[in-house]
Amino acid sequence: MSPVNQFVFILIGLCILLCILGLLKKGVLSVKYSLLWLLCGCGLLLVAVFPYIVYVIRDLFDMVMPSNVVFMIMFGFVLLLLLSHSVAVTELSHKSKRQTQSIALLEKRVRDLEQQLQNQTDKK
Repeated sequence: MSPVNQFVFILIGLCILLCILGLLKKGVLSVKYSLLWLLCGCGLLLVAVFPYIVYVIRDLFDMVMPSNVVFMIMFGFVLLLLLSHSVAVTELSHKSKRQTQSIALLEKRVRDLEQQLQNQTDKK
């Protein structure tokens, strides 16, 4: 990796980390979801500072091209991101279902109370 490319990757990694920390500070991004992004930024920064890591991983997995290692890591990151979002969507779906059920129960109680009140006023 040329020194210019290495410098650019270091800057990109630092920008990602700073953006994530800024979003955390503003409260836009929760800590729960930021961990994966922080891991990505740290990984990018680590590979940018020590590019030889890609070659070591390439040799461990017996791959021909170092770019295949990068694509494999990116694919793994995307899978983790999809899993994280699937968990979040499932949690929100369950929460929405519980809230809908509790609202329906409250509406029934209100209708029953209104009915009782109507019956009491009709008797008088």
